[in-house]
This record gives sequence, C-alpha cells and structure tokens, in this order.
Amino acid sequence: MGLEYLKSFESESTALVLAKEIARLAAKRPQTRLMHLCGTHEQAINQAALRQLLPPSIEIVPGPGCPVCVCPVEDIDQAVTLARLPGVTVLTFGDMIRVPGTRESLAQARKDGAEVEVIYSPLDAIGKAQERPERQFVFFSVGFETTAAGVAGLVGAKLPLNLSFLMANRYMPPVLRLLMEIHDQSIQGFLLPGHAAIITGLEPYRFMETEFHLPCVVAGFEPADVLFGILGLMEQIDQGQAKLENRFKRVARDEGNPAAWRLINKVFELVPGIWRGIDKIPGSAFALNADYRHLDAMARFDQRPAYAPSAHPPGCLCHRIMLGEKRPSDCGHFRTNCNPSQPLGPCMVSVEGTCYSWYRFSPDLTSTI
Repeated sequence: MGLEYLKSFESESTALVLAKEIARLAAKRPQTRLMHLCGTHEQAINQAALRQLLPPSIEIVPGPGCPVCVCPVEDIDQAVTLARLPGVTVLTFGDMIRVPGTRESLAQARKDGAEVEVIYSPLDAIGKAQERPERQFVFFSVGFETTAAGVAGLVGAKLPLNLSFLMANRYMPPVLRLLMEIHDQSIQGFLLPGHAAIITGLEPYRFMETEFHLPCVVAGFEPADVLFGILGLMEQIDQGQAKLENRFKRVARDEGNPAAWRLINKVFELVPGIWRGIDKIPGSAFALNADYRHLDAMARFDQRPAYAPSAHPPGCLCHRIMLGEKRPSDCGHFRTNCNPSQPLGPCMVSVEGTCYSWYRFSPDLTSTI
C-alpha cells in the first residue's frame, strides 16, 4: 500500500470523483436513506459539507455514535456522588466533565469542591494514583470498543491499590437491532465505524447481512473515506446486494485485532446497558467480570446518588436525535438556550455530538427525517 494511495484519501479531487459516481447511482433511485453510527463520521460530514455535496435524494441520518452523548445520566450522577466523597478523586476525559447530569455536571461539582481531574489516556490514571497513595482514585471510563481495549490492558496490569473504575463503555453492534426496530424498512444501508472495527473486525456485524439483509460498509474518517463508504452502499443497493464490506482496509483488518479482543474478553463481560435517554440494550455494556470486580468503584465505595435520574431536561431532543428520528434543527433549544458554551443536553458537549457538530459547521437545514 503506497504513500500515493494513502494520500489519495486526503485529496479533494478524489472526493469529487467519488461524489460524482455517487450522484450517478443516486439518479437511478427516487430516495435513499443511509445511516452512520459514528460521531467522527458526523463531524467529517459536516466539516467537509458532504451533505451539500451529495444529491438531495441521498439522506445521511446521524445515529448514536457519540460515546459522551450515550453515556447514561445514571453513571454521571454516580461519578458526581463519588467525587464528593472525602479522599476520593474522579479521573475522566475532558468532554465528560461538562456533560449535564440530573442535577449537575462533574465540572459544576468541581467548582463546588469535589475533586475531579482530566486525563488524556487510561494509562494516566496509574500515574495519578501512584503520585498520591493517600487518596482513592476512580477512573470514569467512557467510550466504545477502542477505549475498552485500552482499559482492559490497564486492568490486566499490576495496578495501584488506590485505583478503581466506574465503567460506562458501550459495545456498538447490539444497538443496530434497536435501530432496525425503530426505522423498520426506511434505512437502506449503514455506514459502520472504522475505529471500532479496528478492534472487533467485521464478524460482530454479520447479523446485519444474514438476518436483516442490509448493506453495511466499514468506513474511515477523511472526507474521501466517508464518500468511499457511501459509494460502497450505493453500489450494493444498485446491484441488489446486501453484504458486509470493509472499505477501511488500510487501517482496519477484516478480522480486527484478535489480541485486543481476547484481552477485552478476559477482563469484561457484556451485560445490558442503558444508552442515555434511549433504552436498555442487551449485551451492549462492558462490565468488569468476576475476576476483576474488586476494581469496580460501585462495589468498593457502595455509594449511590440520593436522587432519581433524569436523562434530559424538558424539550431536549438529544435522545431522538441520537436515534435518527429528529435533527438538531428540530429542537426548540438548538442555537438558543443550548449551545457549546452552555449545553443543555449531551449532544451539544463533545465535538462528536451531532448538535455540537451542526452548531459548529452546518447551516440550518430543514429536517427530512
């Protein structure tokens, strides 16, 4: 795989050639609705104005692919509760501290005296715990398969005794079943997240081919990557096919990363997991298994929030936006009292959030969902 081939995915001319071929295939159909499952795809689509480049007959529906957005409010409330305990510090990624909980975010709790620190990788948690052995540290872990692999590597190592984990990681394939129930026959194909496939490979998504007979294509994140993936879906639809295809081969192997997946399976078990404001989805949450449950912060501290969780404030449409039922422009809060400086819902916090991405890069488009 030569350098010229790799650089072609950064080329504007490559993107325009792909868009032209997509338009040719789209002209054969009255309407095509495709869905992606990745916040990074949504960011790339908006930043490069790909919706405006594609024919109006192709609708790209954003799905629940932002890990910050789907993190259950119950887990945020739990993190806030732990951060308020004497002698406890909660460690997490930067976006997570601003995500609204039921009563407050971690950032608001920190202003009120709770100890919360931002780290940049799971490995940083070890250093923080080693620096202050007199304190207890809780790593609030959020993400999909890629982050789960990093945490599994960390948990499998020799850890400081004052470090534990609050796990909010989610596994992507099961949510496709829920999306199929919601959208029935209205979605003609799915663009699958390239970074998750780096870990899992294609097989966890095989049921989309065998059970639902729907085209699914793994795609990367440059504008040409996204268009290459969309073209793969359009070609399958045009030819009456329904295959699982990898169009991110320069990074993701069909078999994924078996060593990383074995490590995940050694440390975690898949259990039912809540996706914020959406539903409890079977087999979609990574939980520490029996061998490592002593590292679970919920068990170690046995403290729960003293109030009932509430996923979204009145009128917030984040959950329906993540399901592809609504767009940000359908929400009465969008661009008014919900913006990146003062996010009302989780979709406006992270750069991978659909509302944030639309606020930052997209014009006000009329919803066709």
